Order: sequence, then C-alpha cells, then structure tokens
Amino acid sequence: MADMRKALVIVGIIVLVVMVAVLIFAVTFNVNQYHGRIQSELEKHLGRQVSLGAIDLGIFPLRFEVQSVSIADDPQFNRQKPFVQAQRLDVSVKLLPLLHKDIEVDSLALERPSVDLIKNRQGVWNFASIGNPSQPSPKPSPNGPSSSQQFSLGKLVIQDGQVSLTDLATSPQPAVYDHIDVTLTNFTPGEPFTLDAAAHLPGPGTQEVRLQGKGGPLIQNDPAATPFQGTLNLKQVGIAGLAKFLNSAALAGTDGEITGQTDIRSASGTVSAKGLTSIQNVRLKGNELGYPITADYDLSNNIANSLLTIRRGNVKLGSAPLLVTGSVNMKPTPAQIDLNLKADNVTMTELAKLAASSGAALAPGTNVTGTVNADVQAKGSAAKPALNGTITAQNLEMTGKDVAEPVKIQSVNLHLTPTQIQSAPFHVVSGGTTVNTQFALQQYLSNNPTVNATVEAPNAQLQNVLSMARAYGVKGLDKISGNGTINLDMHATGPVKSLNSESIMRALNGTMALNIANLRYTGVDLGHELGGIAGFLNKTEAAKGYTDVSPLTGNVVVKNGVAQTNNLQAKLDIGSIAAVGTQNLVDNALNVHLTAVLNSKFSQAVGGTSIGGFMKTALANNQGELAIPVLVTGTAQHPIFAPDVQQMTQMRLKNLIPNSSNPGGAVGGLLGGLLGKNAAQRGQNQPAQQTGQSPQQNAVEQLMGILGGKKKQQNPPK
Repeated sequence: MADMRKALVIVGIIVLVVMVAVLIFAVTFNVNQYHGRIQSELEKHLGRQVSLGAIDLGIFPLRFEVQSVSIADDPQFNRQKPFVQAQRLDVSVKLLPLLHKDIEVDSLALERPSVDLIKNRQGVWNFASIGNPSQPSPKPSPNGPSSSQQFSLGKLVIQDGQVSLTDLATSPQPAVYDHIDVTLTNFTPGEPFTLDAAAHLPGPGTQEVRLQGKGGPLIQNDPAATPFQGTLNLKQVGIAGLAKFLNSAALAGTDGEITGQTDIRSASGTVSAKGLTSIQNVRLKGNELGYPITADYDLSNNIANSLLTIRRGNVKLGSAPLLVTGSVNMKPTPAQIDLNLKADNVTMTELAKLAASSGAALAPGTNVTGTVNADVQAKGSAAKPALNGTITAQNLEMTGKDVAEPVKIQSVNLHLTPTQIQSAPFHVVSGGTTVNTQFALQQYLSNNPTVNATVEAPNAQLQNVLSMARAYGVKGLDKISGNGTINLDMHATGPVKSLNSESIMRALNGTMALNIANLRYTGVDLGHELGGIAGFLNKTEAAKGYTDVSPLTGNVVVKNGVAQTNNLQAKLDIGSIAAVGTQNLVDNALNVHLTAVLNSKFSQAVGGTSIGGFMKTALANNQGELAIPVLVTGTAQHPIFAPDVQQMTQMRLKNLIPNSSNPGGAVGGLLGGLLGKNAAQRGQNQPAQQTGQSPQQNAVEQLMGILGGKKKQQNPPK
C-alpha cells in the first residue's frame, strides 16, 4: 500500500509539473509570431486564400483561437464573396510538432460560419477544388479521388452555421439554411469519413433534423457520387418551421409535427431511401385535420437523370390506406410523371376530412361515411397528366352541425381515359329532395376542353337544397332559413378556356322556378334600407337585423352565365317588392331594378302622400301606398342601393305607379323589354371584376343578396 501511495504521489507531481509547464508555455508563447505560418498552412491545406484576424492560444485542448476568418471561393465561381466567413475559428494542432516550433493542423472548429455553396450548370460544386488548387475546376467524372489532393483533417466542426445553396442550373437565387451543426471526422484522402449533421428549428419540442452515417472515400471530381450510408432522423419537426428553413412556398398554410427515420444509401450516383414517417396534429389552412398521416416508403433517385422511382409508397390517412407507385422525371419542367394510385375499399371519413380541412371541397366539420375504390394511372406532364382508370364511391352520407338533413349518394362512378372524364348518372338525396346530375369533361388535355353537365331538381325543398349546399361547403348560407320549393334545370355545355369555375359558369344555361313559402334573411333589415332611401327613416330606431319574406316567387333564366329575372316578387310585412334585372354569375355583378310598394297602413304611418309629394324618391298611388323605385348595382356580396331616377321619371311621365297587389306591373312594362333584349349581351361583354369571392353561390342567396346591403350614400334629387 505504501508503494502504491508513493506511485500516486509521483504521478500527481508529474501531472502538476506538466500542467505548470503547459501554463508557462501558454503565457510565454507568442502565438501571433506564427500568424503567417498558420495562415500559410491553412492555405496549403485548402488550396484557397485565407484571411485571419487576431490569434490567441487556448489550452485544454491546445488550440489557436482565431478571430474573423475568411476563406476565398474558387475564382471560377465567385471572386467577390468568400466561400466561408466565420466569427471565430479554433485550430487544434499537434503538441509535439508545436514544441519543435512546427505546426500540424489536427482539427478545425468554425463558430457561427456562413458557407456559400454553388453548383454550376455543368454540375461542378465550388468546394470540389478544395485541396487541389493546381488544376481548374474539373468536370464531373466517375473517377476516384485525385491523387494530388492533400487536404485532410482529424475533425471539422461547424457550430450554428448558415449555408447558402445555389444551383445555377435551376435558379440564380440561393436557398438559405440556418442553425446547422456539422461534425466531420477522419477526413483523409482515399479513406472513409464519418458525418453527423443536424439542423435545429425554432419552436416547442425537439425540432431536430439529423443526418448521421459513414461515407467516402470522397470522389472529388463528382461529390454527389461519393458513397454514403446512414440515417435521417426527424424528431418533432414542425412543418411551419421546416417550410421557413427550406424556404418552400409549397408548405404554406400547412402545419404539424413530423417524426420519422429514413435509411439512406448512396452509391454510383443513385440514392435510395427506406423509412417510416408520421405527421401528428396536422393543420391545413388553420383547420385541424383530426388524424395522423403516416408514410411507409421505398424510394430511389438517380441523380444524373433526376429520376425518382417510388417502389413502395404506402400512405395512411388515419386508418385509410392508399398505395402509390411509379416514377417522376424531375429533369424537364414541368416534371414528367408515371404514377399509379390505388385505394381498396377505403372509408371516406378520412378523405372527406382532408378535403374539408384543405378547403378543396366540403365544409369544415362535415362528416362523411361510405367507401371508395380507385385504380388510377397518371402519365405525362405533372401540370396536366393523362388519366386512366376508375373511381367508385358507395353509400355516401354527409352530416354536420349546419346540415339539417343528411345528404346521401348511393353510388358515384367515374371513368377516366386520356380523352374524357365521365360520370354515370347519380342522385343526391336529402329529405324528400332528389337532385339528378351527371357530367363529362372531354379533351381535358387540350387548351379548349369541353364540358357537358346537367343538374335537375324538380320540386326540390328549400331546406333540403340548403343542406346539400352547406354540406358541399357553399359559404354564406347561415343567413338563410325557410321552406318552399325550387324547380332547377341547369346545363353547362360547350368549350371552356380552362377548368376553373369562371369558365364553367360562362357555359351555364338553364332555368330555375322559385316558390318559397317563407324565408328569413339575417343581417339586413330591408325596411330600414328603404326608409333611408325614401327619407322617412327614424334615425333613433335601430335596424332589427333581418328581413322576413313570405312568399318569394318568380323565374330565373340563365344564358351563358348571366341570370335574368323579369318577374321576381316578394311579400314583406310592410309591403311588396318586385325585381327585374340581371346578375353575371362569373363576377356576380348586379344590374337590378327593384320596386318596393309599401302597404297603405305602413305608408300612412310614415307620412303617406306628404312623403310622396315631398320626396322625389317615392311616389304615392291612388290607394295611399308609397312606391319606391330602387336601383341595385355592385355585386351580390356587396350590393349598392340607390334611388332609381330613370324608373321614377318613367312612372311620372306615364303615370304608372304600381300597387302592393302587383308591384311588378309597372316595372315589367317600363323596363322588362329593354332588359330582355340587352341583358345577355351586357352580361357577356362586361369585364370580370376581381371581387375576391367565389362565383358559385346558392341561387336563393344571390337573389336575397339583391335585397340586402348598404345603400349608396347620395342625396336624393330635389
């Protein structure tokens, strides 16, 4: 025991002496006398010009601490901006050579560096010439590492780095990636190396993307062909943060947490990836999806040919499985695809939630049951692929808090060919209402596809039509309630410039007959609006916030996307209203003449004939009723009410003042012919206005929109 204690004391003394010697060496050693040699040594290793700031000596481990580091780029790529800039560089050197006043660099550590990576149009990277400055930047070659390469390191560490990546073959604008940590060990010519790279994203949870593995030997003339085998791990990575990190607009409006592991193998210019990834807490456009998405995949990418092959792509939307296989050629723009999608007796619940949350179809909160089978091949341009196959949905039922009656579809069958997408006739049922429909889209790959669709609903009940519209996601219907019947017969036929809703609306023709027993439109007090125009409004009386109509009758004719009525009439508790005019269904522009006839009781209550004689926006008939002509312009979403001076003048000249029993009698005679001749032409020729609203609205809402809105602020004529 005594001998052991003596040995420990001797070892301690030796360690202490060494530490004191190292400290004396660190204090007395003038590291800046080696500034030029360190800079020269780095230039020799890197083959690039290097600029170093002030240098200090650090110990444990022994290193040179260099401030303000700059490493020049290959002059064939960039003469203005350096390849690397860093706030600080730690250069670890070997001790024994240093004691002999020689410098051998063992490792480099860069703190908060910015690295500028550039690939030219020939596929050569700007880092390919590092360690090989005597030759110009080479062209890609499958050859092994250059024998003249001298650059080697025991370890390279990058802490909290920023990488700018520019591929001149695709865009001169760089993609910038921030907060990256990299550890590269055993980087020696002709030898394998180890890589550990991680990106830390902002947000709660782990938020880490990490690539670990072994690669090499480095093929300097073609780094993309360097062998590599490792794993890519994503731990609670937020999609919103990932989109910002990748500077990707494709992920805008999407969020969730990605977790998964992918095994990566790269050899001979082909990268293969196998793994399992899941996305939790998915949100699309602010809407909760309500279930996770998982993907089990086996992919390969031929880098030289930019060909992605999907050998296995099993995607689960909750419990609904979809199988995707095929290939994507990413070299042309747009990419060329050859993909096959299969769904075998998949429940519609998850698919419907995806459609509702993304805003593609259905209202958020709509629940759908039923099954779907699909076998579809998509081939050709990714922007406009040719489709082959079938899609069949069975026993569909849609319900929701805003859907009063369940909406049911027993069966929908779609047949897809490269020249046509066609449905068999199918029926949409809600309560006692059945809507019969079918559609066909021909030559959809051409610049002028042809649409042929029909929608027929004889004697449809208003509440059932509202249920259907709400289930499909038609907005704004929360303001409408009531009961009555609608006879609908609509056709969209002919060529369309594109497959958007505006083009299809322009091809719409048909008729609609309304017989609504009672209707409430919330949000507008029409009596209050009429009082403002006629001048009898009691400013101390607040609007009641709704309009009750009982009944609403009339016919609407649609010609090439322009809806026209000559006989729309509505009964209010204060009188009657007649409407003559048009609405362009493409941009929702209005040109409607309303005539409101207030019943004698209400007319006398607000001033009777004295109002008619004093105000030039209202006339009194021989029954003591006030007639108020109103011109409605603007759009169905934002109607503008103003006195109808033209109609007022005609009423006076021809002494045709309507009564509450027939409020449209005078209007039809004065304006009906003119509107009938010119409405369609005017509706087709007027330019579409960008209203920011969908042109597809329920017809009842459009007609009620005519009756509700803010009146145009102007003084009545005197």
